Amino acid sequence: MIRILIFTLAGMFVHSFAEPGPFSTPGLPSGPRIKLDTMADRDPVYPGDGFKLYLSVQIEEGWHIYSLQPLDGNELLATQIFLEDNVFESSGDWQESSPSLIQDDAQAKRVKAHTHIAEFHKNFHIPENFNPGSYRINGKLHYRACDNKLCTLPQNLPFVSRIHVGVTK
Repeated sequence: MIRILIFTLAGMFVHSFAEPGPFSTPGLPSGPRIKLDTMADRDPVYPGDGFKLYLSVQIEEGWHIYSLQPLDGNELLATQIFLEDNVFESSGDWQESSPSLIQDDAQAKRVKAHTHIAEFHKNFHIPENFNPGSYRINGKLHYRACDNKLCTLPQNLPFVSRIHVGVTK
């Protein structure tokens, strides 16, 4: 019993003087604060119309995420966007804002990356006989972030966007 008490007190003593680790921020437990917002370019949308879904990613100062289209040899670093439970027809690939070509010291190579803000969009179409109502587009942003000293493990940031389909014009 005394041994347990000694170990408990010793652990509390060491913990009270320990320096905060590199991941002791209120953001993600293993990396920078990343904020993701979604928005459609129209509200409401109507059957037979198309719309764009935009993802805006704010990246903590000093960090970067990688492009959807990495340089050759960096395919494992690519950011990806996955959709789940999508009831709308999508067309084409995800498009991204212009990435920067930077020297990534954590990877020891030049990479295409986004700093501060990254924007992505994809086109969708609503079929002619689609029922009016509110629908969700669920997905996740799969990314890796680096700060030129270290990189996070791959992270998934889920998102939900509401699309309101109006009565046919």
